[in-house]
Amino acid sequence: MNVTLAIVALFVIGVLIIVLARFLPKSESSVPAAHAPPPTPEQTPTVENAVESSWGAREAAEFSQLPEAARCDLLFSIEDRSDDRSAALLAYALTDPSEVVATAAAHALIARGERKAVEEYLASCEDERRRAMARTLTALFPDLAVPEPSAPESNATPVPERSGNAVVRPDGAKATLVLDLAHLRLHEELRTIERADSGGMLRHLIALRRLLPERAVGATPALDAALRDAREAMNAPIARLVMTLNRPRPVLSGKDIEDGAGRLALRALLDALLTGPGEAEMPVATGEMRLLAGTVDLDALARARARLENEPIGAALPWIVNVELLPTTLLVHGEERDILSQYRARAAESLAVLCELPVAEFHRVIATHTDRVLDALLDDALAELAKLDVEA
Repeated sequence: MNVTLAIVALFVIGVLIIVLARFLPKSESSVPAAHAPPPTPEQTPTVENAVESSWGAREAAEFSQLPEAARCDLLFSIEDRSDDRSAALLAYALTDPSEVVATAAAHALIARGERKAVEEYLASCEDERRRAMARTLTALFPDLAVPEPSAPESNATPVPERSGNAVVRPDGAKATLVLDLAHLRLHEELRTIERADSGGMLRHLIALRRLLPERAVGATPALDAALRDAREAMNAPIARLVMTLNRPRPVLSGKDIEDGAGRLALRALLDALLTGPGEAEMPVATGEMRLLAGTVDLDALARARARLENEPIGAALPWIVNVELLPTTLLVHGEERDILSQYRARAAESLAVLCELPVAEFHRVIATHTDRVLDALLDDALAELAKLDVEA
């Protein structure tokens, strides 16, 4: 009997324990959990803190291996960022061997409010590099403080005087620009232009870029460097344009025909050309020479340069500049043959009309409109160049 009562008592106690455990709050939940103190502003996680701030030899090597246009695009893409890693990249790019890349870095630094760093760099670099970078930067940021370059040596080539921000040059001044066909992969260049024959005027845009000059007669090293840099940077979007043309009905956007690096290089080229010594004398054709050469109107380029600042990427105006720069005379086998003057004049007329259109309409027209006269003039010029390729 006692055993039975004990068992019943244990059963009742067990039931009571289960009920109490179910309905009473647990001990750990009845005590408020301890919370960490709120983070201070320095401890608050941010995007900048999450990005590794180190910048060393490996990162520098990877950046240096990129093509010039890709380096510029990368710098433009981080212009609005404020983290340490972006700042380190821009500081490194400021010393890039390419003046175009260095100028892009300086532009980004100034846009970020780090004008003093750019001014200090310009004060420390060589006169030639300072002049080349300052031409573009002072056009974009007129209040930028650029130290005066050291006085040129007595045998240095004189630079046209300035009156305020304007270059003082004789009216009608001209310069002579040259494309050396002997060192050009002419077959590949002609093939690139021919492959773009998908209707519209896109083939002409490619031809204008592939036939850009690479040096100037009587030029300073800085001007020749600006010509080479512009040719490389402005040709970068051509691969994208060729891919666009492979589509059944190509639809263009600004990035298919121009990018930020190309625009920056074009401005730098015009600044170098307009402040350099003009030289209008054509080279003398010799038996071994294979050149395209032509004179350019510096007054026309100055007018285009003044308008270029307000033109959006992908607009028609840069192509008018390309037309003005196009060499027209073939110098080969001791002879001179004008093969592109008529083409240049017709292209200038057509693009002047298109320049009045909104950018989107300009893209539509050049993708769909056909100018038969312009096509025939280009075909004739390419046929002459193809003869050189066969002879080589």
